[in-house]
Amino acid sequence: MLENKALNLINRHIKNNFWLYIITLICFFTGIVIGIYSVRYMGGFEKSDLLSYLKNFTKVVDSGNVNYKSIFLETLKNNVPLILMVWFLGLTMIGIPVILIIDIIKGFTIGFTMSFVIGSMGIKGIWFSLLGVLPQNIIYIPCILFSSVLAMEFSLMLFKDRARVPWKSHMLVRFTSYSMSFLMICITMFIGFFMESYLTPNMIKFIVLSSMRILS
Repeated sequence: MLENKALNLINRHIKNNFWLYIITLICFFTGIVIGIYSVRYMGGFEKSDLLSYLKNFTKVVDSGNVNYKSIFLETLKNNVPLILMVWFLGLTMIGIPVILIIDIIKGFTIGFTMSFVIGSMGIKGIWFSLLGVLPQNIIYIPCILFSSVLAMEFSLMLFKDRARVPWKSHMLVRFTSYSMSFLMICITMFIGFFMESYLTPNMIKFIVLSSMRILS
């Protein structure tokens, strides 16, 4: 029953904000394309530096000396401020362009990472992307896109209704609903945080060990 209500709310939200979702997706995929092409035009020095870092990371994972707590804290530091920034921008009437830039940057990060890994490591890079990069992003990407649309919707509502006096009395209710939605997004993203911190290193270790067995 609760699941049906949640699905109905999500479907209604998507229908009511269809064009905001389209614009958000366009920005996100634009970022992915820019990220893919930026790898092609990278200099040899930058590529070798990043590849060296990637190889060192896989060696650490393979050795078993993985600090899961450190990875988890780093994951929190990289993602929670981003969601809080989107939440804050939604409280302003001029935050929409910045939110769209954040979507482009997020897309760029994913496109660049996957393109670089696949281009540098070949078939092993494909497995690395599928098992090491994609799983947590299955959680992150919908959360980022959903939060972006929520923030833009709230920002547009502030702009449209700013002159209505009765609206001010309902501001606390709308703000509470808006903030609770972001709290639910953060809770959902914690699934991705745990996956990135505890599952991904083990997936990378599996890829490294499998490739070593094939070579041997």
